Amino acid sequence: SIPWHLPEDFKWFKQTTLGHTLVMGRKTFESIGRPLPSRSTIVLSRTPFQFPGTRWAPSLSDIHPDQEPGEVFICGGGQVYRDALPLCSNLFLTVVKQTVEGDVLFPELDSRWELVTIVRETPEFDIQHWRNNGSLPEGAC
Repeated sequence: SIPWHLPEDFKWFKQTTLGHTLVMGRKTFESIGRPLPSRSTIVLSRTPFQFPGTRWAPSLSDIHPDQEPGEVFICGGGQVYRDALPLCSNLFLTVVKQTVEGDVLFPELDSRWELVTIVRETPEFDIQHWRNNGSLPEGAC
C-alpha cells in the first residue's frame, strides 16, 4: 500500500486518467482491490490473472498502446516502472515532500529524461511532467 494519503494527488490522477488505460502489476492491483471506474485496467502478472473488469497481460510487450482506449498510464509497482520507463515518452511523477518508510522505490531517471514543467505544486507534493528525449521503440507508450 502507499504509505501516504494525498487526496489532491488522487483527484489529479483521477481527472488525468479517466477514459484512458491503466497498466499495473498484480500486487499494485491487489492493493487497490478493484478496477478504477471509467478506465480500462490491464494487470501484469507472470501467471494468468482474472478479475471482473480487468484484462491480464503476461508482459509489457503484450500490450499495444495503439490498440488501447486513450493513452496508456503505467501505475506501478516498482518492477513495472523499471521495465516501462524505457518505453514511455512522458512521465507524470508525484514527488512527496515527506520522508516515508517503504520497500519499493521509484527508479532513478537517467539522462534521457528532461523535466518539462511542474504541473502542480503544493506544500505536501509536486506533480512533475518529464519527457523522454531518448529514442523509443516502435509502439512505445
